[in-house]
Amino acid sequence: MRITRIELRDFRNYRSWKLETQHALTILIGPNAAGKTNVLEAIESVSTGRSFRSPNWGDVVRWGADQAVVSTTAEGKRTPVHAELTVTPDGRRSWRVDSQARRRVHDATRFVPVVVFTPEDLMLVRGPAERRRSGVDGLGDQLSATYATLRREYARVLRQKNALLKSESPDATLGPWNEQIIRLGARLHVHRRRLVRRLTAAAVPVYEGLACGETLTVEMRGTRGPHEGGWESEEDISVVENGLREELARRREDERARGVSLVGPHRDDVVFTIGEHDARSFASQGQQRTLALAWKWAEVTVVREVLGTEPVLLLDDVMSELDASRREALADLVSKDIQTFITTTTTSYFDESLLERAKIVPVGGGCS
Repeated sequence: MRITRIELRDFRNYRSWKLETQHALTILIGPNAAGKTNVLEAIESVSTGRSFRSPNWGDVVRWGADQAVVSTTAEGKRTPVHAELTVTPDGRRSWRVDSQARRRVHDATRFVPVVVFTPEDLMLVRGPAERRRSGVDGLGDQLSATYATLRREYARVLRQKNALLKSESPDATLGPWNEQIIRLGARLHVHRRRLVRRLTAAAVPVYEGLACGETLTVEMRGTRGPHEGGWESEEDISVVENGLREELARRREDERARGVSLVGPHRDDVVFTIGEHDARSFASQGQQRTLALAWKWAEVTVVREVLGTEPVLLLDDVMSELDASRREALADLVSKDIQTFITTTTTSYFDESLLERAKIVPVGGGCS
């Protein structure tokens, strides 16, 4: 499906803003701090329930307003879908789809998949493990309601367990929570591993093509770190459950001493190796950016394979961060039949053929 209408009311710096488009490519052009990125954030927020800025949700409400509202219309082979997200200053969010209230986020956000590429994504390789996990999980949430539910429930259990560890609760109190860590954690670990494997299959040929044959390998490492093996490489849930149970017993005193949970999929990481070298330590800036581009390309591919539809691609000022060859590679992705919204301060990064088929929207800041 494609987004044909976007309307913002009291969202970030916008009192009121509306865009209607039938174009596959929309370029939002304007100076820094004009509000271009806010539009992309609004699209992602209403479409997925997430924001690449990871905000306190109340912060998206324009100062002095009672609420922020983002509404979109998406059209495709089926009946158009009208979605609306409302956010209050205390951070509460609610959705309506075709005028019907939706209680669960996934029920409101399963219509328009989104892939986001920001300058921060160029730190995919050397950034913290949490960023890589979050990227995989954001995609997983869009692909599967089961994935989204597992991740949400696991996060709830983990918060409770950490609170008990900090309060030095007895083992008898921790026991039931550890069992939930095992049950939910094993399933989340397996779902995440399968998704990483699928992303890897799509990313490797893209990277190796862009990097003139350099080899790329990707692996997901878990609780035990670089020397993992056995259960952490398994996709059999019962095997992973047994492994987690053994690891929890082994690390019990460490967890008590540190007051935090050390075992489970919240410790997973995605590790990239170029040739025989860990990319975190040895990759050049160019290699890191090529890898980030290949990984985003893979996300688009996986959405297409799993959901049978193209995602909406949101590119936040990434052209300015790439050299000419990588801009050309990204333009090749954009030139395919994928609806894309790009923010930029200049159109000089785009060739004439791309500009001719784009809707160019000047953005000058929040206005009525």
